[in-house]
This record gives sequence, structure tokens and C-alpha cells, in this order.
Amino acid sequence: MAHHFQMTWGRVQRRLRGLDRQLRFAHGGNRAYTWGLPAAALLLCFTILVVAGILSGVSVMEFLPIAIFEGLVIAGLFIACMMPAVSPPEDYGDRGPDPDPEPTPPPADPNVWVQLLAESKVIARPSSDIERRSSRELTGAPR
Repeated sequence: MAHHFQMTWGRVQRRLRGLDRQLRFAHGGNRAYTWGLPAAALLLCFTILVVAGILSGVSVMEFLPIAIFEGLVIAGLFIACMMPAVSPPEDYGDRGPDPDPEPTPPPADPNVWVQLLAESKVIARPSSDIERRSSRELTGAPR
């Protein structure tokens, strides 16, 4: 059991050191800003939830785990937002870069659209018929 704990603790330490290196590099070596802001967020969130739990009259065993968890989540979000921005590599799937040019948008000439609509053979209905049918359907009256 002790071996597993040491292994886990060693992994956590290595990850935290790597995270510390990345955050210090992103913020010019300012360690107070790098860890102070997430620590303040953790403390503030934890304090708010503990005070709310005490004022609501709930037992400590009910609100304390929630306060710890929520504080850690908020601190983690602060750390994630402070990480340096890295653009993801371009992924073209299995086929490589796309050699096809971008498709050209349709022309803005209205005559093209008039011609397409004329060829579509859409039957025009009078607007009064549509209004009558829609009002009858909205009231739920049987046909």
C-alpha cells in the first residue's frame, strides 16, 4: 500500500512541477500571480459554501465535502484559463492537405435566382387560402 501511495504522490508532484513551469513561463515568472489567484479562488469559494452551509443549519458532514470539491473545481478552472494558448495542429485526417480550392459563392445576380425559381414548377396558392387554413388549425377545430 505504501508503494502505491509513493508512486501516486511522485506522479502528482511531477505533474504539478510541469504545470508550475508552464504557468511561470506564461506569466513571466510571477509565482505570486500564478498560484495566488487560484488559491484565492479556492479560499473564496470554500468560504462562501461553508458560511452558506452553517447559516442553513445543515450538518458539517453534508456541506464540507461539497465545499472542498467546488473550491477545487473553481481553482482548477482558474488554472486552466491561465494556461498559455496553444493552437492545435492542423488535422487533415488520412488524406493530407486539401488541394481543392475554396468553392466560389453563387453569383449575386438576381436573374440567376429568377431563372431557377421559374424552372422549379412551384404551384402558387392564394395567400387568403393559407391564412384561412392556418387559423382553423390553430383553434383546434375538427375538419
